[in-house]
Parts: sequence; C-alpha cells; structure tokens
Amino acid sequence: MRPTFTALVGATALITGALSTPALAQSTEELKAQVRELTERVNQIENRGHVNLPAGTTLTFGGYAKLDMIYDFDQGQGDTALVSGLVPGAPSDGGFRAHVRQSRLNFRTDTQTEKGPLTTFVEIDFFGTRGNEVLSNSHQPRLRHAYGQWNGWTAGQTWSTFMPIELHPNTVDFQGPTGATFIRQALLRYTFPAGENFKIALALENSEFSGRGLVPDPDNVGNFIVQGVGQSTGSAFAGVNAGFDTLPDFVASGTWSHNGSTVKGSVVLRELEAPTALGGDSDTGWGINLGAGTPLWEGGRVAGSFVYGDGIGRYIIDGVGQDAFIDATGRLNTIEAYGGNAQITHKFSDKVSVGLTYGYYEVQDTFALTDTKQLQTVHASLFWSPVKRMTVGAEINWGERELASGATADATRLQTSVQFNF
Repeated sequence: MRPTFTALVGATALITGALSTPALAQSTEELKAQVRELTERVNQIENRGHVNLPAGTTLTFGGYAKLDMIYDFDQGQGDTALVSGLVPGAPSDGGFRAHVRQSRLNFRTDTQTEKGPLTTFVEIDFFGTRGNEVLSNSHQPRLRHAYGQWNGWTAGQTWSTFMPIELHPNTVDFQGPTGATFIRQALLRYTFPAGENFKIALALENSEFSGRGLVPDPDNVGNFIVQGVGQSTGSAFAGVNAGFDTLPDFVASGTWSHNGSTVKGSVVLRELEAPTALGGDSDTGWGINLGAGTPLWEGGRVAGSFVYGDGIGRYIIDGVGQDAFIDATGRLNTIEAYGGNAQITHKFSDKVSVGLTYGYYEVQDTFALTDTKQLQTVHASLFWSPVKRMTVGAEINWGERELASGATADATRLQTSVQFNF
C-alpha cells in the first residue's frame, strides 16, 4: 500500500468522524470540497517521477555549480595556480580566463542493515581532459570519489589516509597552497577507536610510481634524455602494460579531536620499482605527516601541517614526478623533500570570513639545473555568503618558483568566484 493512499484513507476517516460528531460537524459542501482537494493532491503526487530504492535506504544528491574568473598579472598559470609551472625569464603577458570546471555532482546512499549502517558515495567534477573553449566550452568529467563504508571499513577511491583532510586549508583557488599533502586514490582502510576522542586508521593504498629517468636518445646514440617514468606520466612507460609496482603503499594514521581542536599524525611506507628497461632497481620510500588545528579566539582558527619524506613526491601538491630519479646506470635514487602549510582564518559573521594561507615546498635532491628546488605560495582570501547555499569569493594569490640553478620566477593572480550549492 502506498503511503499517499494511506494518508488519504486516514484523512477520510477523520472527515467521517467529524460528520458523526455534532460539536465538530461541518456542512456537507465543505467536507466534499476537502475530499476533492485531498484527492487532487494525491493524484499530483502519484503522477510525479520517482526513484526506486531498497527498503531502509535513503538517497541524497549534492554538489555545486561554481564560476571562477581569473586575471593573471604575470605568467599565465591556467585553470589553477600552478606555481611549479612558472618558468624563469618567460614573458609575463598574463591575461583573463573564466571556467566552471570545479563544479561537481555527487550522490550518497545510507542503508540500515542488520549489522550496522552502510554508506556509499560517488562524486565527479570536470577537471578531466579540457575541452573546446571556442564553441561548446565542454570539459570531460573526472572521478573524484567512489567508495563504500561499513563497520569501520572503507573500500574504493577517496582521500588518502596519509592526508590530513580535516586540516586542509580552504582557498578560492582549487589548487591550494604548495607543500600540502593532497591525494585521492584507491584504497582499503580500517578505522577503529583507540581511546577517548582518538581513532586509528590502517590502509593499503594504490602504489603508483611517479618519477623521472634517463632514457637513451633515439636520435643521438650514446646520449640520454630525461623522461617521465610511471603509469600516469604520459611517457613511453605509461599505460596498462607498465604495471611495475609490486606492493601497495602501507599507510597508518592516528587522529585526536576534541572541542574543535584536531591533531593528526600519519606515516606511509612504499616500495619503489624501476621499469626493467631502465635497470629494474628498487628502493624503499617513506614519509611522515603531522598536522594540527584549533580555535584561537571567537571566530578565529589556525591550522597547519608538515610533511617530510624520501620518495613520496606524488603525495604532495606540486611534487608529482618527484618520487625518484633513475640515472644512466639504472640506479633508482629516491628524492628527499619536505613541505608545509599554515592558515589563519576569522569568521566575522555567518556571512563573511577571511583567510591567510602560506605554503612551502623544498626538494633536497635535484638532478638538473632546471629542476625545481623550492616553491612558496600565499593566498589572501575573502568569502561572502549573501544567502544560504551561495558563496562569493575573492582572492589574491602569489607564488614563487626557484630552480636548482638559482633562477627564480614569481607570479600574482586575482581570482573571484561564485558558488551555488545544492
């Protein structure tokens, strides 16, 4: 029996009772009008589209539409502020651009089972392959999250256990500060309480090698060229036949939270393997991440994190391609690096907030004068919510890149945004 029909029967019963009670009796015409109105409402509901869900399951849709409008005063950096792409000596012609690629769609299901709640979540945005900006301005969707959770287990793709997502700074720019730990990937994770306000997570995560190597130059026998090495780098070693990772990445974290304060520590252990064509050497990579955040005053908060490791480039913003370097002898050299970020925010009201964010990243091992040695960024952000589910943002972003040669390049951009959540 449909709930809408049950409601109609109940309403009819109340009306019938009213007819039989003189003190509550109404005219026959008024009662007939009420019955007609109820009947029309039921017909309207039954003629609507609907989604069939298993008993005990709820479905929630979410996401937002976001417009970003950007003006680069110096070198153009694209749809996100990519400080690692700045080139010393390049023309500072800047320019304007606008896009909606950060817009996203997601859905979540929650099911009550006989052994606890079960949750699934899938989300996409449009930072896949860029499309035509002349006519259609179309962009390909990109998978962000796709996972399920049940009784402490998480299986699928989501934020890495190594990443302190609870402490990640909020900026208008989608990239965020350099040096921050930031990665989503396929994983199997178990999270369990280990004391008051404290939880531990253990995970096996996708082990994608992201490095560089000296490859024989086909045009000059005896010479070598630097080329990306990894399944996702677009190199000669990329693709389904380049699965030279032999073990998953092992990750563990501990998180303490209480009264708005959070402290998180995490570690990652990796086995890095070079392709057989480049010698097949291997080495162990490792990393640690420490982060904390707490309210400082009414409306004010400070948060930050520090990451350090050897062979963990792809876990850090702007560190992709810097897990290791394979030299001409076939030796795999892990790359030591560290980074950090700090943000201070103040919420003036439910409608207005500001933030200042600093990021820093440094590579200890370089192999060419054009390699990145040091990066730093500053984001000064303003957020205004004129109405619920709408946010207007404005931000000044400055970034600087220093090469191993000592040459530097810096750039400033102004970015504004309008975001509508649903």
